[in-house]
Amino acid sequence: MQKYTKKYLEYLRIEKGLSEKTIEVYQRDIFEFGHFIKNFSVNKLARGSIRSFLVFLSEKNNQPITRRRKLTSLKNFFGFLENESLMKNSPAKNIAMPKVKEKEPSYLTESELKKLIKVVRDDKSKHKKRNELMIKIFIETGIRISELTNLSIEDIDTEAKTIIVKRKGGQKQSIPINTELAKNIKQLSKGKKISEPLFMSSFKKRITQRRVGMLVQKYLKLAGITKSNISVHSLRHSFCSRLLEKGVNLKTIQILAGHKNISTTERYLHIAKSRLRKEVRLAQI
Repeated sequence: MQKYTKKYLEYLRIEKGLSEKTIEVYQRDIFEFGHFIKNFSVNKLARGSIRSFLVFLSEKNNQPITRRRKLTSLKNFFGFLENESLMKNSPAKNIAMPKVKEKEPSYLTESELKKLIKVVRDDKSKHKKRNELMIKIFIETGIRISELTNLSIEDIDTEAKTIIVKRKGGQKQSIPINTELAKNIKQLSKGKKISEPLFMSSFKKRITQRRVGMLVQKYLKLAGITKSNISVHSLRHSFCSRLLEKGVNLKTIQILAGHKNISTTERYLHIAKSRLRKEVRLAQI
């Protein structure tokens, strides 16, 4: 199985252009299945083996969303082998995906976002300007934490008011930014080399996702925002839900957020509906 896995990973890297991080996830899932099955012939692999693997994952308390991802990894892997005529039929074909309960995205309201910005501005840290800019970029562009930490000076065009974001799978996308944000970025990047990271740590290295996450949690706490499941990613959800609330169409939000499927963007319709219900209650006599 090792030679087949190697071919598949090369395909993901060269033809699909996926990031190394994504490829590592696929590799780990495939190797876990191989370890579970042990010695087997690819063309003699039965569908029951994959079902047994899913039962095993369930008994190990893997959540439905994790089992769903691992089954997706196997479906893609065996589908590739079938397309390349390296096996006759994919044993993962037609196996139903584990059902995952769709969670409503966690988000911050307009007033909560203003509180968050205020506590960052009131911070006495020597990195106040850097931290404020990171929070503003999250709120005003909706980019992911990995996309923010990957930003370099060369990715920013303050004159054209655009940022080049490295999306999932290694794809690059140019997204617009407002005049004020462009001005703030220009001030922070003054004197830096074009190849330097936009956001640096205290150790003069590219800031890590972990450090950004810790800073956001710190400011959320200082702002008195104690909602459950609120994280850096909630700022992305807030961006999407605010656009929807202001009447921006779903297709535009999909493009700005970098969602591959419109169904991902449609999750924010639930937020809009729940807010409408609250507004209607206020009108009750």
